[in-house]
Amino acid sequence: MTWLTWRQYRMHGWLTLALLAAACAALLPTGGRLADLYDSSGLPGCARTGAGCAQAQSAFAAAVRADPAVTSLFYLGVVVLLVLPAVLGMFAGVPLVARELESGSFRLTWTQGVTRTRWLVVRLALVGGSVLALSGLLTWLASRWAAPLDRAAALPGGDGGSALPGRFGPLVFAAHGLAPAGWALFGFAAGVAAGLLLRRQVAAMAVAAAVVVAAQVLVPLVVRPQLAAPVRAESAVVLAPDRPGVIRIEGERLYVSTPVAVPGAWVVSVRTLAADGRPFTAAAPEVCGPDGSPRLCRETIDAMHLTQRVEYQPAGRYWAFQWTEAGALALLSAAVAVGCAVRLRRGVAA
Repeated sequence: MTWLTWRQYRMHGWLTLALLAAACAALLPTGGRLADLYDSSGLPGCARTGAGCAQAQSAFAAAVRADPAVTSLFYLGVVVLLVLPAVLGMFAGVPLVARELESGSFRLTWTQGVTRTRWLVVRLALVGGSVLALSGLLTWLASRWAAPLDRAAALPGGDGGSALPGRFGPLVFAAHGLAPAGWALFGFAAGVAAGLLLRRQVAAMAVAAAVVVAAQVLVPLVVRPQLAAPVRAESAVVLAPDRPGVIRIEGERLYVSTPVAVPGAWVVSVRTLAADGRPFTAAAPEVCGPDGSPRLCRETIDAMHLTQRVEYQPAGRYWAFQWTEAGALALLSAAVAVGCAVRLRRGVAA
């Protein structure tokens, strides 16, 4: 069984090794450069004393943004790890059963002294273990490489001057930590189930990819925010030359906000409220228009006594969310695998 599985997946294995080698070649040299940028910006001193963080954050953010190799590798790593579950489902999960059913070779395979259940369990263990190892190694490389960015975003002053999106952001969250391993298993299980039910590899690949992409969209929008009640913080909207806010005019409406001081957190929502507690929807005063005076605009807004309400998930909940999401995906994948074994045992061949 092991030899046969390797024969069928040997090309996948070589491609996996090539992908890991390319990731090491790209991330290991530039990881040292990113660590040097972190050290030279003064952030280590800020972490120890808590002083000068704003200046250090600005220097680090400017240095990172000025290095195209670092920014390109960051976003490339996020994209690869987000796409990986669908790719694994299509090219590792779907052929596991669909190849045998579509070609008819199952008639020979299941008459050689190996039961259907054992055949499926061995293949799931070998290929699924490889999927888990691949996703784990890639995630470890990407997370280790991005560690200076994560440390910088968690320091005071990291809210307004972060170099790149923090690890708790909806997209980056699924590409760092433990979550990618859970998503890889889910994508693999979805591919196996689609191949077993449809028996056609091309159709099953399309269905598996659609299921994974739909789940990756729905989980951060619907499920993940419900894992814990967000923390709510309110503060007065006070604009000053040394604490600039955001004043935006769209049509006849004026939108005002100030920087959100929750380093490393996942900001769920930011709303500006009027003095009576209702959402602020005032018409734009003329003094804040293109020809208005910045000083008069600030004074006018301050006189409205606006309040900004922020709902966020604190940075301290990051690993709890990671364990919860990865564990839920692993359990769901195991349930799908059990369902596939039951379905196969009952017989699927015409």
